[in-house]
Amino acid sequence: MKKHTTRLLNILAVLGLTHLVVFYTAMAQTSVGEPLNYHPDGPFWLALQCFLAQWLTYRSYQRLIKGQLVSINAIAKVYLSSAAIFIVLNSALVLGLEWAIGIEYLDFRHISLTVILSILLHLLLGGTLLAALLFNEVRRQQLAHIQTQNQLANSKISALQQQLDPHFLFNNLNVLSVLIQQDPDEADDFLDAFCSLYRYMLEAHKNQLISLERELEFADSYLHLLAKRFPNAFTFELTLTLNPNQVQLIPGALQLALENIVKHNQASPTQPMSITITNQGNRLLITNDLRPKSHTNHPKSLHLGLKNLSERCTLIVNQPISIEKTAASFCLSLPLVDLEVRC
Repeated sequence: MKKHTTRLLNILAVLGLTHLVVFYTAMAQTSVGEPLNYHPDGPFWLALQCFLAQWLTYRSYQRLIKGQLVSINAIAKVYLSSAAIFIVLNSALVLGLEWAIGIEYLDFRHISLTVILSILLHLLLGGTLLAALLFNEVRRQQLAHIQTQNQLANSKISALQQQLDPHFLFNNLNVLSVLIQQDPDEADDFLDAFCSLYRYMLEAHKNQLISLERELEFADSYLHLLAKRFPNAFTFELTLTLNPNQVQLIPGALQLALENIVKHNQASPTQPMSITITNQGNRLLITNDLRPKSHTNHPKSLHLGLKNLSERCTLIVNQPISIEKTAASFCLSLPLVDLEVRC
């Protein structure tokens, strides 16, 4: 429907333009007091020449550019090839028709004016059409590029999200294995909580963002698992100056942050690890005491979890994570996105 409308508008515009050209040309050639020498068929014949210029330009465009990357050389080839064919063909048709009906003598001046008119017609009509076609082609290629980049980003995000599951799974299955041997009832409770959390992770990771409120609920349950794994080894404090239901963040970000703290630091009932969650503007800060584990008993980490999280943040919200490390503390800063902005 849109294509037919565009064609109709083009026809009306060409007919209107040719009518004005013929009308004002007749006025310019008519002296004061003389009747207007206006030929009603003039706009029709001129319009045919205009349509010929457009058709030849479009055919050259289809043959040389359409579906390919736009380049200066390709544009020049389209314009020059269509111009050369139109000038020769149109001049031959006009002069041949005029010679056949005996309207004009084929002298050098008249032939030159006919050629110049053909050049101007192609420049105006063919050039305008070519510019419109190129604009649409460039826009199509840009949209295709954006779609391709989005598909690649979504594929990478999906791959990064899937990398989180095994890390969470293996750590807690080890705890479950110990509890089954030591306290079957406690193991049953732990398994229920673990299954609930893992189900949440599978559902949450289908989305690129999730509300901070839901992520905090998940973190609270995750801390319950930590309490089973490391009794009285961690203390937790939450202080927010925003509505957690009005902002979003990357799913599983808090779980990964907490797991990172547990993995790289020493904590015990006699020296509990303090963890605080606060916000500073549109950043969520997770801060903990810094007590690194010895590399002798624990191989040096490559921090793949934080790298994964940073890549997801960059891909989804165009903001990376940031880390502030001192001799006594470690602070992970996560980007938050307003719910209204994302929608």
